[in-house]
Amino acid sequence: MNPVPTYKPETTMEFTELMVSHQSRLLAYIRCLVANPDVAKDVLQQTNLILLKKSKDFQLGSSFSAWARRVAYFEVLTQRRTMGRERILFDGDLLEKMASTVERRSDQFEDRREALAQCMKSLPEKSRVMLVERYVDQKGVASIAKETGANANAVSQQLFRIKANLMKCVLQRLQALEF
Repeated sequence: MNPVPTYKPETTMEFTELMVSHQSRLLAYIRCLVANPDVAKDVLQQTNLILLKKSKDFQLGSSFSAWARRVAYFEVLTQRRTMGRERILFDGDLLEKMASTVERRSDQFEDRREALAQCMKSLPEKSRVMLVERYVDQKGVASIAKETGANANAVSQQLFRIKANLMKCVLQRLQALEF
């Protein structure tokens, strides 16, 4: 039986990229558990240091997000112990329940994000461009209508249909994951 491979020094860049790509989600997770945003940033920095120190322990093929959240959870507990004299602290059981809920929702978010990405790829390019212009570039319907030579009502209806089809696709992909 072969042991599960771990990160080697030559893959430090991969690990760093994983870490960087998860920063905003990790901070959001910590913010759910820590009331003070400045303390949350401190906990994130401490978590990052530990992740780097333990990078060789990370197992390829496992969930980086789950592993990093677990490290962050223990850092939140450490922070609670060091700030034990503060007035507002969550009970340990409540903190564990909150962490569990946030982890579950984070995993659901990842599934939804991946489903949306796949469904966006399956859209015709014209529809993709229209969605990006409207919701990423935040162009108004009138502006899009002017660019495409259509009237604003037609653009609104088209956006509605695209979003409905996109939602249907995402829900189908999520249902497929449940089985």
